[in-house]
Amino acid sequence: MDLRQATRIWRARWILTAVLLMLALAGAVGAAIKVPRSYQSTSSVVLLAPPAASAQDGGNPFLSFSPSLTLTADAVSREMMSPVIVSQLAAQGFTASYSVALPSYTTSTTGSVLLVTVTGTNASVVQRTLQGVTAQIGPQLAQLQRGVAASSQVRAEMLSFTPQAALSITQTARPLVVVGVLLLAICLGTPIVVDGLATRRRLKRRSASSQDWALLDISAFPYRSAFPEEPGVQRELAERPRDAPISRVLPSRSEGSRQVSA
Repeated sequence: MDLRQATRIWRARWILTAVLLMLALAGAVGAAIKVPRSYQSTSSVVLLAPPAASAQDGGNPFLSFSPSLTLTADAVSREMMSPVIVSQLAAQGFTASYSVALPSYTTSTTGSVLLVTVTGTNASVVQRTLQGVTAQIGPQLAQLQRGVAASSQVRAEMLSFTPQAALSITQTARPLVVVGVLLLAICLGTPIVVDGLATRRRLKRRSASSQDWALLDISAFPYRSAFPEEPGVQRELAERPRDAPISRVLPSRSEGSRQVSA
């Protein structure tokens, strides 16, 4: 079925289509009211080379990025996402969902940056969880470097921090889009289904009517004798022309009774 046929059906059944569209609009509004809002807050932390490694660059750690820092950042992100750390943070009240990962455009210089993203339905919980997760990166980095001299340890410095959780349009609108598409498909597909069922019912009625008329076609049946016990009558019926009336061949009821009495 193409768009032209669908449009014809919608116009022919415009009352049903309009009612379904209004119901779909009401359902979309109700879903927009009931769907919880999703908030998001982010921060970023950079890992810097230790003083011993940056001494050759005049002690400036921002001139000493290397692939080893990328490996360190990857190890820290995996530790922060481990079930143990997640459980510890949740026990401290940081219950919002979070992620600690390297940027998607990771290079030898940007690979030491960790992006912290926290999402949830409560803005205050999201902001509190961001603070807890970001603060946990430094101790977790030190835990990985236990036993290493302080002058040779990689350091963590905060680059950015969202002061307040913001409404996430993408996360909030995603379920609404799914609900809207589903309601639109139902309200536009129902008239087509109803029209198809009605058309099938009409075709069945026409087929049944044609079969009834076919049963009434007398010429379609073979001629049979009204008196099967008389072979002469059967032979006359078989030999007579098809257009000859039956009354000329079959004997009347009185003639048959006279033959029986004789």
